Amino acid sequence: MTSPTTDPICVSDTFHFSHYYWRSWDLSEAANADDSSGEETEVYKPKEVKSDDIKLKFYSQVMDDGSNNIHFGKWDGIPVDAPDAYGLAAEQATDYLWDLAMRLLPHREQAKDFRYVDLGSGTGASAIRIVQRHDQVQEATCLNLCHEQNIEAAKLAKQRYLTDRISVVDGTYEDAPFPAHSFDLAFSQDAFIHARSKGQTYTEAFRITKPGGAFVFSDLMAGENPDLSEAESQKFRESNSLNDFLDPVDNKKALEAAGWKEVHFIDLTSDMRISFQLMLKKVNFVLEYGSEYGTAGSNMNRVLLRKYSQKIKDRLMQIDKGIFKWCVFHCRKPVVLDLMCKPPVPFVNTSSLIIEDDHLKDLSSVAVIDIVTKMPREKIEKLPKTVELLITMSAGLDHIDMKACKDHGIQVMQSGRDAITSHVVQYVLSFVIIGLRDALSQLGVPFPKSGWNLNWNCEGKPLTDSKIAIIGMGVIGQELVRQIRALAPDTTIMYHVPECFRDVDAEGKYHLHYYGSLATMAKECDILVPMCPLTKATEHLVNDEILACLRPDAGLINMARGKVVDTEALTRALEKKQFKYAILDTTFPEPLPDGHALWKIENCFIFPHYATNTMAVRKALVEEIQPLVEEHFGLGHSDEKLRQQEQRIRHDLAVAHRLTANYNMDMLVWNHISAKFKTGCLITPGRMLWSQVKPEDLVFSSSNVTADIIHAAIYAARPDIGAIIHLHTPAATAVSCLETGFVPMTQDAAYFYNKVAHYEWDGVSDDAGEGPAITAAVRAMPGCNTLLMHNHGYVCFGKTVREAWVLAYYFERVCEVQLRVMQTGGKVKMPSPRVMAAAAESSYLPEFAPGACEWDALCNSVDFST
Repeated sequence: MTSPTTDPICVSDTFHFSHYYWRSWDLSEAANADDSSGEETEVYKPKEVKSDDIKLKFYSQVMDDGSNNIHFGKWDGIPVDAPDAYGLAAEQATDYLWDLAMRLLPHREQAKDFRYVDLGSGTGASAIRIVQRHDQVQEATCLNLCHEQNIEAAKLAKQRYLTDRISVVDGTYEDAPFPAHSFDLAFSQDAFIHARSKGQTYTEAFRITKPGGAFVFSDLMAGENPDLSEAESQKFRESNSLNDFLDPVDNKKALEAAGWKEVHFIDLTSDMRISFQLMLKKVNFVLEYGSEYGTAGSNMNRVLLRKYSQKIKDRLMQIDKGIFKWCVFHCRKPVVLDLMCKPPVPFVNTSSLIIEDDHLKDLSSVAVIDIVTKMPREKIEKLPKTVELLITMSAGLDHIDMKACKDHGIQVMQSGRDAITSHVVQYVLSFVIIGLRDALSQLGVPFPKSGWNLNWNCEGKPLTDSKIAIIGMGVIGQELVRQIRALAPDTTIMYHVPECFRDVDAEGKYHLHYYGSLATMAKECDILVPMCPLTKATEHLVNDEILACLRPDAGLINMARGKVVDTEALTRALEKKQFKYAILDTTFPEPLPDGHALWKIENCFIFPHYATNTMAVRKALVEEIQPLVEEHFGLGHSDEKLRQQEQRIRHDLAVAHRLTANYNMDMLVWNHISAKFKTGCLITPGRMLWSQVKPEDLVFSSSNVTADIIHAAIYAARPDIGAIIHLHTPAATAVSCLETGFVPMTQDAAYFYNKVAHYEWDGVSDDAGEGPAITAAVRAMPGCNTLLMHNHGYVCFGKTVREAWVLAYYFERVCEVQLRVMQTGGKVKMPSPRVMAAAAESSYLPEFAPGACEWDALCNSVDFST
């Protein structure tokens, strides 16, 4: 029977059950056909198929779980004999991909407007599960080529009252019918294998994903078996209609060529193998017992099922030969940054997820400006539609039309704000003290010829006895108050803001006096310090009326924009000497024109807008651009911590392999050590001598089926453990062959007292059905740290690699001691249970726990340069 390549749905289902059913096989036909001859006669009845029901019926009837989610499964903790096992594992695979995505997008995990697209969504099972489980998903868009499947997806969504959150669209992921930058996440589960062009598929996913968004998908890929002939590989591709069948490395290159960054893949082939094994087991069961048990299989086409059984066996053989594998990829879309002004110091970008390229300005997501770059509405409206973040290297915002930014969905952030605040406060505080001490008027005053005396020039005031009045109480104002309080706790500090902006909490915290009337506050203060933003309401706020309220011995220090103070009113007041002095860091106009009267007034001290003119501030303005971008788009969260954690685990695993070889506990390239990691499980690479293993050699899946089954089963039994080591060392293997098994008879054996589980050897562990038995054996001994596999070997496990390896080392030693004691033929003196129980408890005290004292010294003995 040939695959109908003209039907794209048939092609896309080649690796699933429905490969043999989509051509309109009638599942009820030939139930009574005589197949006793053994000849596989193709008995079927062609018919028109107008829905996707036939595929789902097959799963329901053969797999007997009724699941709509028919993807390959993630089998952690799911016994293959459990009811609905295949559906549960498929749902767990969906959850696994989603959790990966959320680790990449933590800043969007709680967002209420999260939108994602499922590329090649089939009947929408993944989208339905995700939307039902995650309230933050505002909309899941299912894009799928098959109209019949889309009808089914829409029907299933409607049945679950999810049509307001799930939309179904006809189309292909190689030419997605969506605008650019539409989705937070591009998601796909086992849909790209038959893509005509992986590069085009990944490029389209990149186009429709928002900057800073993520792409997570699982798919079947070419294997990496170096011994596989090109002819065999070509035959596989042609027989399965594979146009662009890439291995993981080439897929990674294609993703990077499409623009994706931080591309990583996880090998889940061992899980796929379990899925195929369960398929085979179910199909064979229906063939053998279907009519006896009264299952739906009694009405099935037996010839068809036998064909399918053989096909699954072929798939398992192809997996073992490394012809294909199942992987998960995850990556991020970078953010394009446009520096619209020249930064005061060079912008150094250390993130692979931020691109600063003049050729990509039309695609920029971030615009960076400084205080002199004016951003009125008309300029904001000319920004690329992709801009969603405007960063200004300034403390003020009056050069930006904030309403226009809000209208266009652009968030405004300020870089260097802490540095600016600190510098401005120090600057203002120095003026306050100099002003109170009347220091500026003393510049150039000669020392008295008659000599210094106690009464000379004593008009200044200490900060403690002063009354400081502040207009405004923003971030800089509050920091100024905090600094004054630190120097002079008893200083009277007054402030004025409109009643609606009054900060009662700050008043209590800093002992502030609030004045609703600016004029009243001006009458009582020693120094008036405007620190408010420039708005229509604050323009010329300090005018003739307010200046007239200042006492003759008071001063004015303007740290707000120059226009907050009426320049002409100030000139008149100073000329009349209505108050003692003015210190101006800003003026209006700025700079003051040559010949302006203020230049000539001796009690007016003008500074060149100088509060933040230090290299420390200039560096902060630029260096904080990247963290702000990372914060807004969640880029800083993506992988750095995971990478560091992975590096530590890889190092410890490589050390464990080298130590095993150094202590003659290895067996050439066989046996295995693994450690759980958030995005998978790192394990022995295989085909390498353990004395040669380096951190970079560890893999996320093993080509050794036995390893995958044993490790997955133990992790399922004990979610608390993080590492497993399985060995066939001589002494422990010998003990595994004894009827008595392991007998703790020494102090060193206390680690294992009542902590050894037992498992009867059931042949080579290459059958997924053995997993539940191993899981059950470990669960039968709560708190165990070792599994003695009779006539086979042993497994030790712990929370860390160091704990698991040190336990494995000591278990081999105590088994050797047990054998030597038995060799003497003498009567064995056994320690009392009370003594062993006490020793066992002490052995797990923090200072004596496995690996606590030994591991650092052991690591120092390993040199990866050799």
